[in-house]
Amino acid sequence: MINLGYNERRLIEMLRGRGGMSRSELAREMDVSAPTLTRLTSSLLEANLIVEADVSRSGNGRGKPSTAMELNANGLFTVGVYFNPDDIRVCVADLNGQIRAEIRQELDDHSFETIMNIASPAARQVVKDARIDKGKVLGCGISFPGHFSRNPGHVLQIAQFTSWHDVDVDVDLQQFFDHPVHHENDGKAVILSELYYGAGRNLSNFAMIWLTYGIGGGVVVQRHLYRGAHRNAGEFGGLFPKSHPRPSGQDLCNNLLAAGVGIKRLKDIDAGYADHPVMQAWLDRATDQLRSLTLTVARSLDPSVIVFGGSLPEWIIGHIVDRLVSLEILGEDFFVEPPEIRRSELSEVPHLGAATIPLYRATTPSYYSGRALKGWA
Repeated sequence: MINLGYNERRLIEMLRGRGGMSRSELAREMDVSAPTLTRLTSSLLEANLIVEADVSRSGNGRGKPSTAMELNANGLFTVGVYFNPDDIRVCVADLNGQIRAEIRQELDDHSFETIMNIASPAARQVVKDARIDKGKVLGCGISFPGHFSRNPGHVLQIAQFTSWHDVDVDVDLQQFFDHPVHHENDGKAVILSELYYGAGRNLSNFAMIWLTYGIGGGVVVQRHLYRGAHRNAGEFGGLFPKSHPRPSGQDLCNNLLAAGVGIKRLKDIDAGYADHPVMQAWLDRATDQLRSLTLTVARSLDPSVIVFGGSLPEWIIGHIVDRLVSLEILGEDFFVEPPEIRRSELSEVPHLGAATIPLYRATTPSYYSGRALKGWA
């Protein structure tokens, strides 16, 4: 649908992070000539990806007004499909990351056919509900728990999705949707939405720890999603063998069930359980385990921020983050600025992360595979 050059992507990236900027500011920050900047903005204006913002004047109201360029929220849209063992969430989002319409539905049957038969009509419905021209939909992003196997089309699933072992996600997803389909696992999808719209909006290097029924995450290096040799970078759950107690949502549910507490879904663990002895013991142990993980991430990656999010109840993630912030997590011999520990503000919209996948591939400079010469469009 769109085929942006390297500098066009740089311009979009700059406006996404900083908001409206004048042509002169853009030319200076991008280190391109005024004629080159004019060509870039003309191309993006024609494609309706940017617009001229309201004029601004100097403080005394005199002089020639200047215009600023900003992203055109209505210029491009993406569909996001996210599911976990509890529910499926589908949305359509604009170029500024605003969700225009969404559908959420609880899941009881985790089979591929059932989930696709929910997701497929829901993806069409959100576009219809938002009254969006289908021609402006760039693509559909799909995210779900699991990590990549040696076969790039097969994703190793958590227990609830083991029936998917014969599904080739590179092939079998496309037939259900009207737009090009792209997929990532849930941790890598949500870090993309953090990169564009959340804690990482103006950061070059940060990491995310994503706590759901399992433990995942992602790593951004120089504003590029780092996947690693086998696309499994940031799969932090591997540091906690499943044969041992883990700081995961499934482990918490198992502990509560063993104590006679009839909990099967994470969303059912409200703050009323905070004083339960099993809950307190799990929080103490899980926080200590996540302290070690945070130290490992800080030491090995040196990010400026580590973001915690996930489908664990908000009060649990808040408790963990507050405890980690209050602890000396980096050790007494760490002599530089430690990474900031933050709680994600986007945990409730993981489908926005899914919707960000096609946008990342089409507009991010680091994903550009063509020639990148100074002054080229």
